[in-house]
Amino acid sequence: MHRIRKLMSGSMIAALMLLLVGGFFPPSGRAAPAKAAVGFSMPDLSESFWISMAYGVDKEAKALGVQIVKVNAGGDANVNQQISQIQDLIQRKVSAIIVGATNGAAVSPIVDRAVAGGIPVVGLSSIPATSRIVSAVGADHYSMGRLQAECLAKALGSGGNVGMMAGPAGQSWADERAKGFRETVASRFSRIKIVTESRLADNRNSALTTMEDWIQRFPTLHGVYSATDDIGAGVVDAIKAGGKTAAIKVSSSNLSPTAAQLLQSGDFVCVSIQQIVLQGQEAVKQAVNAARKQPTTSRVATPALLVTKDNMTNLDMSLVSAPAGYKP
Repeated sequence: MHRIRKLMSGSMIAALMLLLVGGFFPPSGRAAPAKAAVGFSMPDLSESFWISMAYGVDKEAKALGVQIVKVNAGGDANVNQQISQIQDLIQRKVSAIIVGATNGAAVSPIVDRAVAGGIPVVGLSSIPATSRIVSAVGADHYSMGRLQAECLAKALGSGGNVGMMAGPAGQSWADERAKGFRETVASRFSRIKIVTESRLADNRNSALTTMEDWIQRFPTLHGVYSATDDIGAGVVDAIKAGGKTAAIKVSSSNLSPTAAQLLQSGDFVCVSIQQIVLQGQEAVKQAVNAARKQPTTSRVATPALLVTKDNMTNLDMSLVSAPAGYKP
């Protein structure tokens, strides 16, 4: 090894290191090196959602022989942390970056900088608010909202007053789910009236406080749309404390262990879910194609599914959540 080093010039060594560490992707038809690198920036790896997303990313990367460099902002509020981490990925000269944004608008300038530097960017689930990404991969969030409208309308039967806990502001997925719910109610369920809507953090305690207020302000409330399982769980906590369990039906999204329990107990009438693992896999495919200068798909939307107490035991979860024991 020492003789080889003596025979190689400094420039030759630098070029070799660029190929091994920098994430070089050869054109289609040639084998990719095992250490080809794609960056993956995500908001919060403490959430089961992003753990499942990471599993999908890892699974597809392994199949393609691609190295994944993961960075975790540690929460949706940590926008500056994510910006700094994406800057680090740019400096490491990864071949592509997958970004699940803490805030789509706030991270768009650093995403644009990556693209300007020749690094293609794929948006995943929470999409950066820029037209310069090569692909936006996510769930069909509109259909998730539509499915909630359909099941909540069925649960209410003759109609009634509904409140919307529409999720955090600045998140494209929350906007689309709310739009799907709102437009489906308006076009198909005239006997349902949306009497209030709140944009709040994806947080159980925030939802509990808001729902306590709604119970006082809207004594004839019959149903609640909740953008996520954590928000829905807070809604259920307030409903139980207020003695309104029989009077108010709750629909939600995302099938966490908590949501599964609330479905089983009847506290949720249904949950609309996304195929999270499949999204992670699709994001890696798009990132690798972009790095190889192959065609990419500008919008990849994985189908939404509706889960109820009746069908939850028969649901194939392999494309929905990470298996037990997976560690990102």
